[in-house]
Amino acid sequence: MHPPMARMSRMSRMPHMSRKAFVAALMHETNVFSPVPTNLASFDIWRPAGASEPPRDRDTMAYGEFWRHALAEGLDVAPGYFATCQPSAPLSSADWTALRDEMLSDLARAGSVDRVFLFLHGAQCAQGTDDVEGELLAAVRAHVGPRVPIAVVLDLHANVTRLMLEQADYLLACLEYPHTDYADRALEAYGLLERHVNTGLRPVTAAVRVPVVGAYPTTLEPMRSFVAGEREAQARRGVLSVSTCHGFWLSDVPDAIATVLAITDGDPALAETVALELACRFASAAAPSGHGPGAADAVKSALRLAAETGKPSVIADRCDNPGGGAAGDSTFVLSELIACGADGMALAMVWDPMVVDFAHRAGAGARLALRIGGKVGPCSGAPLDVVADVMVVRDDARQAVFAQGEPRLPLGRTARLRIGGVEVIANTERQQVFDPRVFTAHGIDPSACRVLVVKSTTHFRNGFAPLAGAIIDCETPGSVTTDPTLLGHRRLPRPLAPIDPGTPLTPRPLGVFSRAR
Repeated sequence: MHPPMARMSRMSRMPHMSRKAFVAALMHETNVFSPVPTNLASFDIWRPAGASEPPRDRDTMAYGEFWRHALAEGLDVAPGYFATCQPSAPLSSADWTALRDEMLSDLARAGSVDRVFLFLHGAQCAQGTDDVEGELLAAVRAHVGPRVPIAVVLDLHANVTRLMLEQADYLLACLEYPHTDYADRALEAYGLLERHVNTGLRPVTAAVRVPVVGAYPTTLEPMRSFVAGEREAQARRGVLSVSTCHGFWLSDVPDAIATVLAITDGDPALAETVALELACRFASAAAPSGHGPGAADAVKSALRLAAETGKPSVIADRCDNPGGGAAGDSTFVLSELIACGADGMALAMVWDPMVVDFAHRAGAGARLALRIGGKVGPCSGAPLDVVADVMVVRDDARQAVFAQGEPRLPLGRTARLRIGGVEVIANTERQQVFDPRVFTAHGIDPSACRVLVVKSTTHFRNGFAPLAGAIIDCETPGSVTTDPTLLGHRRLPRPLAPIDPGTPLTPRPLGVFSRAR
C-alpha cells in the first residue's frame, strides 16, 4: 500500500474534471458453430434518449446497477446504449462497425468525462474481427485519452486478449456461473473508478493462461471452493480485484482459453504471485470430466430418480442451449419423452414461431396436427409430427434472468401444448430457460412434475436446484456441446484440454499490464 502522502501527491497531479461517468453496454456471446445468423435487428437496443435513470422494465444487469449507484452517490452519468443479443453466429463487419460508431457518437455527446464504465461480454466476434471488445476499447481509449480510467465488467466466459488488457484499466469478470454477481462486480468497478479518480490508484494487472476450456458451474464442487478462494485472494492487502475467465471455446479464436487476472495497486510482483496461485488452483478445479448421458438414458434415469426422491428430476438439454448459440429447436430429448409414454413431464422451451402462430390462431382448447422442432439445421434433429392439445396461449409471459428479482425478460408469444403425457412450452423469442416461471406462467406446477427438461446449460440451476430431486446433464448433438472434442475447431490455441488428451494444465503467464500516468 502507498503511504497517504504519496497518494496525495498523485491526486494533486490529476487534472480537475467534472465528476461524470460514461456508461454503455454491448453484450453478444458469439458461437461460430451456431446456425442462427446475426445482424443489427438481432440486438435488443435500449437508447437513453434523455432518460435520467436506467429502465425499470428490463434487466440491464451491471449497466443499470452501476448507473443507479452512481446517481445515488451524486455522480453525473452520461449514458450510451444498452445492447444485448442472444448468442448466435458472428455479426457482419458492417453491422459491428455501426454499433461501434454509435457508441463512440454517444461518448462524444457526453462531453468531458472523468471515468468510463462498460458492460461487455468478452467473447464477441464479427466477420473479420476476432476481438470486438479489444477493438472497441481501443476506440474508446483513443477518444478519452490515456488519463481517463476505463473499467469493464465481463462475462465469466470472456476470451481475454492483450488488446483488452492494454486498453482498459480494470477488467472484472463475474465470479459466478450462473452469473448471479453482475451487480456486485458493477459496484466493485464503481469503487475502483472512484478511488482511481480521487486517490490516484495505479492499477497493475497480471494475466495467466491455463490451457483448458469447458463449462464449469461454480455452484458445484470443486469450483465452489475455488470461487471462495478467489474472494479470499481479493481481500488480501494490496489486491484490488481478481477474476477467472473460463473462455468461450465455441468462438473458436486464438484467445479462447482460460485466463486468470489479478489487479493490484502499483505492485506487479504481488499481481503475478496472486494470479499464478489462482491459476494453479483453477487448473486443479477445472480438470475435464466425462460426457453426460444421451437423450434416452437421461429420460430413463430421470424417471427412476423421480420415483426414488419423490421430487422432479431436471434434465438439462444443454447442447441445445440458446444461451450459447444453439437454435433451441432440437427434438432429441422431446422424442424420447413422447416415446416413453409416461405422464407428468414438461419441456421448455422449443423455439418454433410457426407452431406458436398456429396455436394462437387455433386458440386454447383446440387440437392440432403439428410438425414441431427440427427446423434450423442438422443439430436440430428431425421434426416431429404430433397431435397436440393447445392448453394456453400468451403474449405477455416473462422470466427473470438467472431467476433473480422480477420477471422482466419477455418470452415473446408462447403456447403450452400437451402431446400425450408431455407438456411443451413453445415460444417465438429464442432464449434459454432461467426461471421456473417459464412453467408456472403457463399453468404448470414444476414441483408436481416427475421430469422437467430445460434448454439451458447452467443458468437454470439458481431457479431449479431448490425444487429438483436430481439434475441430469444430457449430451445430444448440438452446437453448444460442452464436449469440445465433438466440434471442428480450427483456430483454438493448441494443445488445449480436453481437445488434446493428456495436455498438462500448466499455467503460463501472459504478462503484466499497466497504464502509467
